[in-house]
Amino acid sequence: MKNIKEKLAEAFRLYFILVTLITVLLLILGMTLDSDRTFGYEVFFSPLIYGAIGVVPVFFFGKDKEISMKKLLVQRFITLGFIEVVMLVLAFSASSIPTEKKSVVIGIAAGIVVVFLLSIAVEYIFELGEARSINKALAEYQKKRSGGRGLAKGII
Repeated sequence: MKNIKEKLAEAFRLYFILVTLITVLLLILGMTLDSDRTFGYEVFFSPLIYGAIGVVPVFFFGKDKEISMKKLLVQRFITLGFIEVVMLVLAFSASSIPTEKKSVVIGIAAGIVVVFLLSIAVEYIFELGEARSINKALAEYQKKRSGGRGLAKGII
C-alpha cells in the first residue's frame, strides 16, 4: 500500500491539475450560462474548495498492486459518482449558483465529467513520462551490468 507521503504527493499534484481545470470550467460555464452575474473576491475560493473535494478519493483507493482494467473502471466510476454527487449538492445548496436554470445544472454535471477525464489524461501523461524515464535508466543500468553487450528494451 502506498505510504502517506506518496499519497500526499499524488493528491498535491492532482489538486493543482484540478484547480486549473475547474477554474477554466467555471470561466466557460459562467460566460456562457450566466454572463450577467458579478461576484466579489470570495469567488476565488470555489476552485480551491472544489479541487480539494476532487482529491478526497485519492485517500480511499490504494494502488498497492496492479488491478484489472475492469476494477480500474469501476474504481473510476465510483470516484466520478462521488465527485458528481458532492458537487451537485454544493451547487444546489449555494445561493450564488442559479440551479433553477436546467442548462446550468447540465453544464455543471457535464463539466465535472470533462474535468475528471482531463485530469486522468494529464495524470497519464505525467506517469508516462516517469515510466519512460525509469525504463531508460533501467536500460542504461542493464547495459552497464552486461558490459555493453546488449541493450534491454523498455516496456514503454
